[in-house]
Amino acid sequence: MKHVICCGLAVLDHVFYLPEIPKTPIKSFATNYHPVGGGNAATAAVALSRAGGQAVFWGRLGDDQNGDLILSELEAFGVDVGDVLRLPGVKSGVSSVLIDAAGERLITNYIDRQLINNADWLPLGKLVKSGAVLADLRWQEGALKTLRRARELGIPGVLDADLVPEGLNEDVISSATHVLFSQPALKEFASGKSTEKALNYAVELNRGWVGVTEGSSGTRWLDDGKLRHLPAFEIKTVDTLGAGDVFHGVFALSLAEGHLESNALIRASAAAALHCSKSGGRKTIPVRKEIETFIRQRS
Repeated sequence: MKHVICCGLAVLDHVFYLPEIPKTPIKSFATNYHPVGGGNAATAAVALSRAGGQAVFWGRLGDDQNGDLILSELEAFGVDVGDVLRLPGVKSGVSSVLIDAAGERLITNYIDRQLINNADWLPLGKLVKSGAVLADLRWQEGALKTLRRARELGIPGVLDADLVPEGLNEDVISSATHVLFSQPALKEFASGKSTEKALNYAVELNRGWVGVTEGSSGTRWLDDGKLRHLPAFEIKTVDTLGAGDVFHGVFALSLAEGHLESNALIRASAAAALHCSKSGGRKTIPVRKEIETFIRQRS
């Protein structure tokens, strides 16, 4: 069982299901509701735990009830949260998530700035026993310290490069060995450039591996300077919430297990597709056997 450290954000999502997401500011009525843990790195940790890895989460939470709920759920999924730092008098991260009948989502997130600043407390010495690390961009100082140290140790360091209020930090991008952009983030990062030129611009920074997830269109990445494409698995989409996080988590675990990037992408794509085919939060994230069976059936 490979050890993977996930560094970044953990929040509590309040998820509302609606026939459609309102286009105007009106009162709307949900058909279902449930609270569930969220956050890019935290959900990725759950995904890689369910896929057979030993997941560790590094992050900061408030000392409130929401923080208690976030930690208890992570522990229930087998994620090691022993190094999470709780901040007295600070509110833990929270989101309101609207999901329509087609599975698309609208998210409003609140994060106290105190949760995503100082990273001097991180136990970086523990990275020596990790097979890979994963970081998200919401806690950029934590991502920077973790990815830099992982690179020094020769450990794969995966960056989930998604849109964030703070913007896309080139220092963080250059510190990761593997950068997976969301499609909107890549467009913001290299405005006006084609996908191939944007990825080439990114690889000049990190001198490693770069790719972009494009939802139902699949994934594109550079292989020796050439743009390659992996189509997404065709499934009936029910709920896309957390799909990108699942993708990143399984991708990082696959690298830790020694898979080539091309095979890691297949495993990550299968896991994300399976997750999108169901609703119900993190409990629908597939386990390892489901992922392997799905790939075998579709090959």
